[in-house]
Amino acid sequence: METSSDKSERLSGSLSGDPATVKPVLGSTVKPVLGLTTKPVLGSTTKPSFLPVAGLEPALLSAEARLPVVAAPSGLPGRPQYEPGSEEGPRRAGGEEPTLKIRPMDQRCWVDLKELWMFRDLLWSLASRDLKLRYRQTALGVLWVVFQPVAGAGIFAVVFGWVAGLGADKQSYFLFSLAGLLVWNAFQSTLGKSSMALLGNATLVSKVYFPRLLLPLSTVLSSLVDFLIGLLVFAVSALYLEAKPAWPGVLALPVWLAAALAAGMGIGLLASAVMVRFRDVQHALPVLLPFLMYASPVAYALEAVPSQWKPVFQWNPLSWVLEGSRASLLGAESVQGLWALYALGCCAAIFMAGLVCFRKMERTFADVL
Repeated sequence: METSSDKSERLSGSLSGDPATVKPVLGSTVKPVLGLTTKPVLGSTTKPSFLPVAGLEPALLSAEARLPVVAAPSGLPGRPQYEPGSEEGPRRAGGEEPTLKIRPMDQRCWVDLKELWMFRDLLWSLASRDLKLRYRQTALGVLWVVFQPVAGAGIFAVVFGWVAGLGADKQSYFLFSLAGLLVWNAFQSTLGKSSMALLGNATLVSKVYFPRLLLPLSTVLSSLVDFLIGLLVFAVSALYLEAKPAWPGVLALPVWLAAALAAGMGIGLLASAVMVRFRDVQHALPVLLPFLMYASPVAYALEAVPSQWKPVFQWNPLSWVLEGSRASLLGAESVQGLWALYALGCCAAIFMAGLVCFRKMERTFADVL
């Protein structure tokens, strides 16, 4: 049986700092530390280093206060790879640049294309979400995209073609109205959805940072899908009614469609920015859009407008956009060059004006919503 004197000798040997005399104390639960060698190397005279306890001078440290330093394995996760207090501390390991740099928004830059490209996955997610949720839990589903332009063109053909007598025959007037409705629906859909983009995603805007411009831009995809489906319906109707459009003129259709989408997006950006602070715009748009539709040659030709009112309709850029798109689909006479440049320039100016106003008011969206 071990006496008390043996225990004291063994304890004093463990505190002497000599690794050769370190022996486990009876009843202790001390376990070896990873990376610590307790046996001296053959022929070596080095002794294990010790780390002073914080707040005590090295000369005043006793044997009990001297703790062995255990070297951490390199590459261990969660361990710094630099000396504390050195200049490499604030930097990342290996001198790499930080992945994200937060800077104040530059008001002189209208669009940060690099930032939009970084969030391209979010743009696609928002656009696909709009398509998936649009006709969910509906009996007809996507057939509503086909029914809306066909029903509208049929009503215009009856009212303006049969009753008002503006068309030569009901069949050609149906295609005439359908050609005008395709581009008008793209304009109206883009304007309506983009104007409600911020208000409909108020929770997302107030809690998460991302380019706010993504919300209105994500509505363009659904407008394009509706236009393509309506264009397919127009092609089937033209084949059934034996109408032959001029194929060279069809190549100008994407230009007129882009002009209509730009005008709708520009007005939608301005309306969405103003709607954040003044919700009256939300109620005013559904009232003003029908007036704009009847002030544009959607269901009638520009030639049918009385001469005293024709200058007013000519200065409306949407009049020439509708006339140009209808001429592309029906093979009619194209728009004159000066009026075409005027319409395209006005649509581009409307888009840029809406974009500038949106960027100027973007800083206050999260606070107001």
